Amino acid sequence: MESSEEPTSLQSICHLRASELFPKHTHFECDDPTLTVPFTPLSGESVVALGCTSDGVLALSNYRLYLQLSQACYNIPLGLIEQLEVKEIFYLHIGCKDARSLSCAFSTNEHCLEWFKRLHKVTYPRKSIEDIFAFAYYAWSVEEGRDYPRLGKDNGSYTATFNSEVERLKFNLHGTWRVSQINADYRMCPSYPPQLLVPACILDETLETVAKFRSSRRIPAVVWRHINNGAVIARSSQPEVGWLGWRSTQDEDLLKALSDACSYDRGESTMIDSPTSYSDVSEESITSSTTKKVLIVDARSYTTAVANRARGGGCECPEYYPSCDIQFMNLPNIHSIRKSFHAVRQLCASDADQPNWLSLLEGTRWLQHMSGLLRAAVTVASAIERDGRPVLVHCSDGWDRTPQIVALAQLLLDPYYRTMEGFQVLCEREWLDFGHKFADRCGQTVGCEDPNERCPVFLQWLDCVHQLILQFSCSFQMSPAYLVKLAQHTYSQLFGTFLCNTRQERLQLRIRERTFSVWRFLNSNSFVNHLYSPQKDQVLWPSCNVRDLVLWSEVYLGSTESSLGNSNDKQRVTMIDIEGGDSEEPQGQMTKTRSYGDLIHVQDHVAYLHRRLSDPSISIEKKFDSLNIDNEVEKIEENTNEIRIPEVNGDDTPEKAAEKNRYTTNEVSSDSPANPSVDSSTDTIIPNIDLTVDVVNGEKDMLQTIQPQDVVVSPWTETGVAGRGGCTCNRVHHEGSDVSDTSVPLMSRTPSSICPASPIHQDIILDNPDRLDDVDGLPIIHIDVQLRVQQIIVEHKLKEEALRKELHTTRLALIKRVCNHNADTDRIDDIGSLPDSVGSAGDHGESLPSDMSWEAVEDLGPAPTLWVPDHAVNRCMGCDTEFWLGRRKHHCRCCGKIFCADCSENSTPLPSEQLYNPVRVCSDCFSRLHHHTSPCQCNSRQQNRSNGNESETDAQQLNSDGAQTCQRSRVSSMGKETCNDSTLHVNQQKSQPSVTASTVN
Repeated sequence: MESSEEPTSLQSICHLRASELFPKHTHFECDDPTLTVPFTPLSGESVVALGCTSDGVLALSNYRLYLQLSQACYNIPLGLIEQLEVKEIFYLHIGCKDARSLSCAFSTNEHCLEWFKRLHKVTYPRKSIEDIFAFAYYAWSVEEGRDYPRLGKDNGSYTATFNSEVERLKFNLHGTWRVSQINADYRMCPSYPPQLLVPACILDETLETVAKFRSSRRIPAVVWRHINNGAVIARSSQPEVGWLGWRSTQDEDLLKALSDACSYDRGESTMIDSPTSYSDVSEESITSSTTKKVLIVDARSYTTAVANRARGGGCECPEYYPSCDIQFMNLPNIHSIRKSFHAVRQLCASDADQPNWLSLLEGTRWLQHMSGLLRAAVTVASAIERDGRPVLVHCSDGWDRTPQIVALAQLLLDPYYRTMEGFQVLCEREWLDFGHKFADRCGQTVGCEDPNERCPVFLQWLDCVHQLILQFSCSFQMSPAYLVKLAQHTYSQLFGTFLCNTRQERLQLRIRERTFSVWRFLNSNSFVNHLYSPQKDQVLWPSCNVRDLVLWSEVYLGSTESSLGNSNDKQRVTMIDIEGGDSEEPQGQMTKTRSYGDLIHVQDHVAYLHRRLSDPSISIEKKFDSLNIDNEVEKIEENTNEIRIPEVNGDDTPEKAAEKNRYTTNEVSSDSPANPSVDSSTDTIIPNIDLTVDVVNGEKDMLQTIQPQDVVVSPWTETGVAGRGGCTCNRVHHEGSDVSDTSVPLMSRTPSSICPASPIHQDIILDNPDRLDDVDGLPIIHIDVQLRVQQIIVEHKLKEEALRKELHTTRLALIKRVCNHNADTDRIDDIGSLPDSVGSAGDHGESLPSDMSWEAVEDLGPAPTLWVPDHAVNRCMGCDTEFWLGRRKHHCRCCGKIFCADCSENSTPLPSEQLYNPVRVCSDCFSRLHHHTSPCQCNSRQQNRSNGNESETDAQQLNSDGAQTCQRSRVSSMGKETCNDSTLHVNQQKSQPSVTASTVN
C-alpha cells in the first residue's frame, strides 16, 4: 500500500482522545434554572435534559432516565426502554424490557409531548455501533484514569477456555473425539464458534455436506460430556427435510457416530484402555457392546415441526435415523413468548390490590412456559444421568430454545456451572459463541430494526435459573442479586458483552477491546451466595410444576430497588478478614507497636503510664467484659454505642480534649508522664488506620461503635477474598468504671508468634441503602436473606476473634506461671524474647518508672555481640526444630543466635561480654568456652608468670560496688528494629574486691 493512500476509518481514529471521539453535551435543556442534576454522572455520561413533573424531577442523559419523586426514585437505562406512550393527555407511560413500567405526570399536555419527543429521540435505533453508551463509557473511563476494581475488559482467551473445558470434561482426543477447525474463518457457519467437537471418524468434508442439510448451516456439535458414563449433549438446528422428505446420508452418519463414540468412550469403564483407536474398531465390535440410541429433543411441538416442512424445515424421519429416538417438548416460539411477556408487563403495571391478580398472572401463561422449559431440561438431564444416552437438542434455528434447554440441562448436571466462574463459561459458550441473536432479541440493532425479532429469550432463561436458586438455595455460588444485575445489564448497553448477534460480528467490531465486560463487574464478592455449599457430582432434580414457580418480582416489579431519600451518609467500620486475605489498606503505611516482657504484672503500673492507641490492655478482670455481641437491639442501652478513648489526665479541659481529637493510631500524646523512646525487640507492624474521634459534650473523646446487630455489610463492598469479613472487637465504656477500657489491637502480627496470625484489617464502607452504585449508577440490589446471613457471619467472626484473644491472654498467663516455677534462680533468662516467642502485642513495659532513670553510657569497650532478630528465625539454629507454644526461643549470649531450650540449656559467665554471672549459652559455645582457654585467662596467666607467681592460683578480682549501667542498643536488620544488650560497664576498684572468681591451672 502506498503512503499516499487515504487511511481507513479505523486507522484514522486510533489517536483521537475520548473527548474528541465521544464529546459530551456541555449544555442541556433545562425547564427550570433552579434545578440541579440529582445524580452523579458516570464517565462519559452527559445530561441531555432536566425538567419537572407534577410531583418530582426528571433528568435525561445519554445513558439513563432518572425520575426522583418525594418518596421514591426510578433509575432506568435507556437500553431498557421499549415502549413510550402518552395516556390521558398528561401522562407519559414508559414500558421497559424487564417488565417494569413507569408513568410520569406533567402539568400540561405540551410539556408531556415535549418529553415524549426527547425520549423517542434518545431511544431511536442507533446509526452506528459507536453510538451505544458502552463505547463512550469505556473511552472516558480510560482517559479520566478511573480505576474501578470491578471493571475491566474481557481478557479471557476463547481457545484457552475451550481447551480447559475439553480437559475438564475428559474428552478423549486421541481416538474418540476431535476438534475440527473447519469454521476457523467462520465460512462454514457465521453464527458458530471457530472450534467444534465432533466424533473422530467424521471428516471436515462430511461436516461441510451436513451444513448444507441443516438450517442456517448449524451442524450437530458436541458441547458437554458426562465424565462418568460418557454420554454427551449436542446441539444443532432443524434438518431441511421439506415437503419432499429430503434426506442426508452424511447427517445420518454423524448422528450414528455420536452414539458409537459414546459407547466407545464410556467414562471410567471405556474401551480406550485397548491400544486400538476408535477409527480402527470394527462396527461389529461396537454394535456388540451396549450401544444406546441418541435421544433427539425437538423443542417444538410435532405439529409445528411438520408445518415447518412447508418452509423447507422439518424434523428427523425415524425411518432414516434408526439409531435415534425423537421426543417433542411442545415449547412455544418467540412470538408466543413475546406476547406472554407483554401481558406480564401490563399486569405488573396494574394495581397491586386486584383480588384476581394471581388469576391474571395465570392468564399470561408466563409460568406455564417456564414450567415447560424446565421439563425439557429435566428430560435431557434424565437421559444423560439415568439412561446414559447421548442427546441432540434443536429447535428451528437452534439459537433460541436450544440454548435455553442445553444450558439449563448443564446447570442441572454439572456443579461447576453453578459457580460464578462456570456460569460465565456456560453463558459465553451456549449463548454468545453459538450465536444467540442478542442484538435482535434485545432491540440493540444498528439502523432499522424489526420489532417482531424482539423476544426476552435470555431473560426467560435467567428466570428459570432464578427458580432453580429458589429451590436449591445452597447449590449456587451466585446470589439472586447476581441474576438481577445480569438481567439489567443485558439491556442497559453499559457493557459490550451482549452487543451484536454473533461472535464473528463482535470480533470484527473489536467489542472486547473497546468496552468493559459485564463478567468482571459480576464476579465480585458482592454477589456471592453465602448459603453456597459445594457438593461434587450433585445433580439437581427441580420441581417443574406451576405451583412451585413464582413471579420474579425483584426484576419485573423492581422490589429490590430501595426508595432513595436525601441522605448520602456513609458509615465506616473497620472490618477483619479472618481468612487472612489481601487488605485494601496501603501496605506502605505501617505503624510499629511495642512489646513488653512482663505482660501480667504491668497492669499494676497502669496509673503511671500512658498507652499508645495501638497498645493492648490485658487486665484479667476486665478483658473483653465490655464486648457487646448481643443480637437484641432493644436490649442495648443508648450509652453503649460509643467507645471512650483512655484519658491521660482526669482534669483535661474541653480544649485539651478537642486537641486530642487529632489522634491516629501512630501518634503518642506529648502530655504523657513518660514518653517512651525505646522499643523492645519484638516490634510488630500494623496497618495505619485512621480513627476519627468526635467530642461528645466537650468532655471525653468518643468513637462511635457499630454494634454487630447494626452492621449491614453492603453487597457493593469489595473485600480481599470471597465475601468474608468480621468486625473489630471494640470495647464499650462502662459508666462508673475507674479505668477506661480500651480496644485490643487485633491487627498486630508478631513474626514469631505461636498464636494464629492476626487478621488483616480492612476499611469497609457500609453503604447507605439509598446510595447508587458508583460503577453502573443504578440502585443497589438488596436481598434480605443474603444480608442477614452476612450479618450472622460478621457476628460469628466477632465472637471468634474475642475468644481467640482471650485464649491468647490465657496462654500468656500460663506460660509466665510455668516459667516462674521452673526458672533457674541462679541465671538470668531471656525474658526479653518472651513476648515475641508467644506472639504478644505491643505494650508499655519500657515506660516503667525504673526506665525513666536510665542513662546512656558511652560505650568504651569492644562492640557487643549482635543478636539475631527474633522475627528472622522460626526454627532452632541448632536442631532445626520449629518453635511453638511449648518450645520457646532463646538467645545465646555468646554468639547471639536463637536456639530452643534443649540446645541452650547450659549457663556460663561471659567476661568478654561483661556478663559475670552465669547466663544462657548454646551447646557449641559452652563446649568452646570450657575446652579452650579464654583470652582473659591467658593474659592473667602471662601476667602471673612475669611476676614469678606461677605456682599460685590465678585470680581475678571484680568490684561489685562500682557503678553499673545497662543500655539497650537498637540494631537494624532488614528494615526491622531489634533490641540487644549493650556492654555492661564496670568500674573496678582493686582496693575493695567483692567477688572473686578463681580458676585452677
